[in-house]
Amino acid sequence: MALEFLITSFVTLFLIVDAVGNLPLFESMLHGLGHRDRLRTITLSTFVALITLLIFVYGGVFIFEYFNVNLYSFKIAGGILLLIISLQMLFGIRQRLSHTEEGEVIKRENIAIVPMAIPLQTGPGAITAGIVLASKTTTLTMQGTLLLSILLVFLISYLVYIKSEYFFKLLGEIGTKVVTRIMGLILAAIAVQYVVNGVMEVAALI
Repeated sequence: MALEFLITSFVTLFLIVDAVGNLPLFESMLHGLGHRDRLRTITLSTFVALITLLIFVYGGVFIFEYFNVNLYSFKIAGGILLLIISLQMLFGIRQRLSHTEEGEVIKRENIAIVPMAIPLQTGPGAITAGIVLASKTTTLTMQGTLLLSILLVFLISYLVYIKSEYFFKLLGEIGTKVVTRIMGLILAAIAVQYVVNGVMEVAALI
């Protein structure tokens, strides 16, 4: 059970964080930076994204209770949101900064925080998935398993970003698009399952 949950949570979050899909944009923002500055920016970005997700994952339920929102409603809404994100991945409709905005962002000292950490790594999709996964952690073992999967996701993402120059040259623009499409298809199936689970919970109350 713990292994199955580890795999499910890891795959879900890894697909949404989408380190491979972010490579072209990350590479464009890091272009021209020295190795040390590049490493510092990637490290800070990944750390901020990780902490942000952990805050929402372990505090999201209390936020829902405060606003009196049922979890099954959030599962359905979250599934729809993830489905939209998966369709964007499938059809290549991803938000991009304009050339002018890229030039302005690169000059800022907080480029690692915005947009590299938020929303490119920890965005609405990752937060939604994290909170839904947290709702399934009924034991300390499962909570630890979720934490482990989150740490693994950002560790692997960090390594991908560190080697972004190599991966980008290896995959090329076409290869990156192909991988993103495949990941989008898998995410679409996961999103539909979220909606189905939420609808079944609603049906059980009727």
